[in-house]
Amino acid sequence: MMSTSGGMDGFSMLFGFFGLLYMVIILFIVVLTIVFLFKAMSYMKRKNAADQEQNELLRQLLSKQTSSSISTSKEDPTSY
Repeated sequence: MMSTSGGMDGFSMLFGFFGLLYMVIILFIVVLTIVFLFKAMSYMKRKNAADQEQNELLRQLLSKQTSSSISTSKEDPTSY
């Protein structure tokens, strides 16, 4: 009787190990997902700030361009 019980203990220990390994893998995937979400959010925050800065510079450039074209055009249809 002792020999069959010993074999079953090893078998159940193997299943326990796979269960533990499964939980570790699931925990690892959850942690990686959380890290990815925070990285994506920080990237989008930096990208939005850079886009706003670029838009502001573009507005300044366009306002300079339109003010200089208005002063030089004087009804010139080719100035567009």
